[in-house]
Amino acid sequence: MEGILSYLTTFIVVVGTVILMILVRFFFRNTVESSKKWPYQRQLLTAGIVLLGLFLSIGFLPLDQLVKNQILSVLGILLSAVIALSSTTLVGNAMAGIMLRMMHEFRGGDFIEVDDLIGRVTDFSIFHTEIQQVNRDVVSIPNLLLMQKAVKVTRRDGTFINLAVSLGYTVDHIQAEEALKGAALSCKLSDPFVFIEEFLDHAVRYRLYGLLEEPMERLSKTSELHKVVLQTLHEKGIEIASPRLTDRREFEKAEQYIPKTSKHSKTPPKKEPVVEEKVFDKADEAQSLEDLRQVYEKLTKKQEAMKNGDDKAQKANLGKEIKEVTQEIAQLEEQKKEE
Repeated sequence: MEGILSYLTTFIVVVGTVILMILVRFFFRNTVESSKKWPYQRQLLTAGIVLLGLFLSIGFLPLDQLVKNQILSVLGILLSAVIALSSTTLVGNAMAGIMLRMMHEFRGGDFIEVDDLIGRVTDFSIFHTEIQQVNRDVVSIPNLLLMQKAVKVTRRDGTFINLAVSLGYTVDHIQAEEALKGAALSCKLSDPFVFIEEFLDHAVRYRLYGLLEEPMERLSKTSELHKVVLQTLHEKGIEIASPRLTDRREFEKAEQYIPKTSKHSKTPPKKEPVVEEKVFDKADEAQSLEDLRQVYEKLTKKQEAMKNGDDKAQKANLGKEIKEVTQEIAQLEEQKKEE
């Protein structure tokens, strides 16, 4: 009778563990998970429930106490081995993913650079980070690599884009700086400035900086800046000596390496579509999801602050906004799963 009761107790513990896991999954599926407070709540809570249920099940089994102690000792050794192997790839990536989430270095939709990889973050999981490159391909980077490498994150409130150009020593530096700044302003870049970086054997290297207030257009604006600089310098009769001007043919001293002006060069170029709208579709979805989560967090804080207030109409409107944002987040998450 005592053995049957022990088996029944173990069965109840197992069933209770499964029910708790289902409830946790249901709770986090129907509420917005706030990754700012503590990342991976559902995964960590589920793992804790499974471990607790496992130890309780073993404790209630109708076995000799010595056998129970041996089983629990083996489980303890296994858990210790997992922790000791945290430097290995799998567990190391998981720990790196948790650290990256807690540090809030970047989030979905951000531009990042790692070594030679440049792209926008589309997914940020516990083991890897996924970025979408300019050719629309998606690259998966282990989180452990992101912890070991220097990661450059483009600020969302604006970033300075730049280009380097070499101009001959015969060009007055004031004239060169004015031309370069004018090119940056033509591209709608604010606060342009020019550095003289280096005196080369054949030319002077200038570097132009301009503040781009919409960093999501970084690639297309950088290309546009190169085009406008090229056109501006040619129109002002300034010869470009980048990267090195060499030619074995004999020219007159007054001859310059500038293309002749054609009728097409004076007509304004056609407005080209923004490249980022085509190549970073998945990153845009990730950014929209992150933005909605931030909006949800602000609205819930506002709702908490108004909890003791008397304005029922404002409370109702706020509750309606929270419900709409929650539905949008659920739709985007469902689309992301389907993709």
